Amino acid sequence: GAQVPLCQAEGCKADLSGAKHYHRRHKVCELHSKAATVTANGQTQRFCQQCSRFHPLSEFDEGKRSCRKRLADHNRRRRKPQPVVSSAAVPKEEEG
Repeated sequence: GAQVPLCQAEGCKADLSGAKHYHRRHKVCELHSKAATVTANGQTQRFCQQCSRFHPLSEFDEGKRSCRKRLADHNRRRRKPQPVVSSAAVPKEEEG
């Protein structure tokens, strides 16, 4: 039969068969998906919300839940100069 999906965190016996699809698919319980540190694959790691997998703590800044690489990509896209479409910034020509 089908294997019961279990959390990847060491010592975690969470049965994910009743968990949300996301947690089942990525084999992580809700607790460990949000934990600051998790032992997985024999290493101290953290679950990255962007990559949906565990990374070593060295790949994160402080208490962030997304790894530095993905945050940098995200910030680079956000900081791209975008055309200003704000109607408030357009001077009214018809007045005068």
